Amino acid sequence: MKIGGSGQIHIACYHGLLYNIGMVNIYLNLKPTQKFAHKLRLTPRMKLSIGILQMPLAKLNQFIKEQLEINPLLDTEKASPRQEHCSLDDEDGQNYRESLITSPVTLQEHLLRQLHLIADSQEERKIGELIIGNLDDNGYLRYPIEEIAECAKTSLPEAKGTLSMIWTFDPIGVGARDLRECLLIQIKAKGEKDSLAGRIIDKYLPFLEKKRYGYIAKKLKASQEKIKDAVMIIAKLEPKPGLSFNSENSVRLIADAALKRNEQGYEVIFNDRDFTQININQKYRLMAKQKNTPGEVKEYLRERLEAARSLIDAVKKRKETVRRITEEIARAQKGFLDNGELNFQPLTLEYIAGKTGKHKSTVSRAIANKYIQTPRGILELRYFFNSGIKQENGGMLSSKAAKSKIKNLIRNEGRPLTDREIADSFKKDGMRISRRTLAKYRMQLRILSSKSRGK
Repeated sequence: MKIGGSGQIHIACYHGLLYNIGMVNIYLNLKPTQKFAHKLRLTPRMKLSIGILQMPLAKLNQFIKEQLEINPLLDTEKASPRQEHCSLDDEDGQNYRESLITSPVTLQEHLLRQLHLIADSQEERKIGELIIGNLDDNGYLRYPIEEIAECAKTSLPEAKGTLSMIWTFDPIGVGARDLRECLLIQIKAKGEKDSLAGRIIDKYLPFLEKKRYGYIAKKLKASQEKIKDAVMIIAKLEPKPGLSFNSENSVRLIADAALKRNEQGYEVIFNDRDFTQININQKYRLMAKQKNTPGEVKEYLRERLEAARSLIDAVKKRKETVRRITEEIARAQKGFLDNGELNFQPLTLEYIAGKTGKHKSTVSRAIANKYIQTPRGILELRYFFNSGIKQENGGMLSSKAAKSKIKNLIRNEGRPLTDREIADSFKKDGMRISRRTLAKYRMQLRILSSKSRGK
């Protein structure tokens, strides 16, 4: 069915409404059917709600605009700047818009997301986090894998196995320890390890850099033309796979909300200025009720009305879920918001799930790809979650707070402090941290050992 500019309705297919969320097509079939099953299945309405919950604001706006084009029962409305708790006032709104920054996803964030999806065990995740934390901007691993294994308190084969897994991550080639290994990883991913290009990379890369094509051709018993063809293949590989994550061509991140300080703590102020508001188109809603409206048209309009309501309800539910979770995060991390990283508290998905009455998976979806304006800048909601180190008094020391203290101590050191001396400094301040954990955090911060810092 199509609606012309004059409001005339042309009948086509009206069996439902197709939603496309990311890589998932959701068909909202609105005709009631009777079906008995013994297992729980997500309804299209539930799938729609889940898909919208985990969308970043920019993608949600794009999705809503697509639905506005295909569903005549949807209409737009401008948010009132006076609407309580829903949009920022003039001064706050101006400050908010000025604070929006272009902030790309870092290479480490991109790789960690893949690690947490693919790793089979906590041990593998621990090793993987150490490796990823010690990649340079080009994506190369500059720390010896033996040192990674020692720090992770694992075997060398286990560490090498995890490194091999990271070699399969996007972008292909990250985790390599030199150019030869980086190019070999990429050529292997293409299934061309034993090709002429693969053999040149493996054995004759130094000669290739000097353009000694004749020497390489003689050694590989191939014509210089074939060697040059292989060189063209090699030239298309990426020698610095991590570099694309440090380019200026970044995606603009728009925060869902801002945290505004009040007497009780922090309140959540949603960014309605950058959000496409939607409601029901009253003209077509009334048309669906009129007696002189043809039966097929009525059925179509009622289906689209139900689809529009489902979308509006899902958007409202997303907003309320993000609000509740953000409020609890702000309460838990008030010390950090007020005074900085040294006041970070350990925070888990389970804790927020218990406080909000939401399932852990719902919390995970709600914080995915969501950014919030805070006194500490625009931060991803996932940033507020971190593990802790159990203390002798039964309390917990946040891993982020510990890392912040390590950075401060090393930044202000007169001479290079050893890990033992840093651990002793923690102890003097009433905090306990093992040297192994301290070394792990130092490596994640990409800070060299005291011996290397002294050179």
